[in-house]
Amino acid sequence: MATVIDPNKNLIKLESGKTVSAQVGGWYDGQQYWNGSLSQPGQINTQSNQQGAGGLVSNEVIAQTDPKNVAYIQQQRQKMGLTPSPTTGVPQVTATPTGSVPSTASPSGSLSGLNQAFSSTPSIDLPNLYNNLYLSSGITEKESSLRDKETKYLEAKGKISDNPFLSASMLDQRLKRLQDKYDQEVMPLKNEIATKKADIETKLNLETKQFDINSEQAKNSLSYFNTLLTSGALDNASGEDIADITRSTGLSSSIIQSAIGSRKAKEVDTQVITSTSDDGTVTATVINPKTGDIIQQTSLGNIGNKQGSGTGLSVTQQKEADDQVNRTNLASDVQKGATLASIVGHYGGALTIEEIYRIYNTYSPYGKAQESLEQVKEGKFKV
Repeated sequence: MATVIDPNKNLIKLESGKTVSAQVGGWYDGQQYWNGSLSQPGQINTQSNQQGAGGLVSNEVIAQTDPKNVAYIQQQRQKMGLTPSPTTGVPQVTATPTGSVPSTASPSGSLSGLNQAFSSTPSIDLPNLYNNLYLSSGITEKESSLRDKETKYLEAKGKISDNPFLSASMLDQRLKRLQDKYDQEVMPLKNEIATKKADIETKLNLETKQFDINSEQAKNSLSYFNTLLTSGALDNASGEDIADITRSTGLSSSIIQSAIGSRKAKEVDTQVITSTSDDGTVTATVINPKTGDIIQQTSLGNIGNKQGSGTGLSVTQQKEADDQVNRTNLASDVQKGATLASIVGHYGGALTIEEIYRIYNTYSPYGKAQESLEQVKEGKFKV
C-alpha cells in the first residue's frame, strides 16, 4: 500500500517503491489522498469534501476503472483485517474525483484507463483547499474555546467590579490576579491559532507554486513530445521511451503509439527523376519510390530533339532548366526534413539565397524558418 512520507510536501511512497508528489483527491494504490493523509484501501478519505466521505467505493464502481483493481483492493483490506468493499453503494462520481489523478491504481502502483491522458492536466481549487485545511487544523475548536474563556473572564471581572464590599486596593488586586490568570490561559491558544493560520497560508502558497510548476512542466513535456514526433525522432521509439513519455506528459501509451503510427503512415519518401520526350521536352517528376505514384510533375522546357545531337538550348535556357531541377530537388529535401543551414550549403551555389529561403518556408514540415533572410545571408543559423 501507499504510505505518506512528507505530508507538508505531499510526498507519498507507492507499493512499487516509487515516490510521487500527491494531489489532493488523488488515488494511490487504491487509497485516496487528502490533507496529508491516505484513506483505507477502497475508501473515500474521511477529510474529503466529496459526496460519501468516509464511505467505501463499491466493487461495481472500482471495476469500471479496471476489473483487476477489485481483487487488489479486497486483498489489501483483508491484510488490514477490514471488511470487503460492498457490491454497490457509493455513487460512481467518487471513482474519478475532479482535479485529481485517475481513479484507483493497480497493484503495481501504475494507473490504468484513457482518463490518464487528461488527468495530468494540473488543476487547483483554492477555496476548497483553504476550507479543508482550516477544518483539519482544529482552528475552529480552538477559537470556540478562546471565546468561552473570554466570556467567563468578562463575567468574573463584572462580578468583582460590582462588589461593593471591596476596597479600592482589594479590587485592584483581584482584577490583576484575574487578568494574569486569563492571560496565562488564552495566550497559548492565541499563539497556536496564529501559528496554524500561518501554516495554512504557507501550504496554500506552496500548492499555488507547485500548480504553476506542474502547469509549466506539463506544457514543456507536451511541446517536447510534439517536436520529437514531427521530426520523426520517435519512429523507432522503444517501450521504455514510450513509458518515459507517458510519465512526463500524462498521455497514455496507446495514444502515444497511435500518434507515432499515424505520423509514420503519412511520411512518404520521395525521389526526383527526369525524362526527355522525342521532341526534346524535359520533365522533372517527384515520385514515391516504394509505390511509383507520381507526387508532383513539372515541365522544364524544350532542350532539343532527343535523337539529335546537341541540346538546342541557349546558355540562358540551359541555366533555367538546371535551376528548375535544383528547385524541385530542394523542395523534396526540405519536405524530408533537411535543415535550412544544410540546404543553403548544398544549393547556395546554384540558387539565390532568396529562392532557397522562400522554398524552405513553403515546404518545411517545421513551419517557417526561425532565422530572418538577413541572418541567412550572413550565415547565422539558430541551433
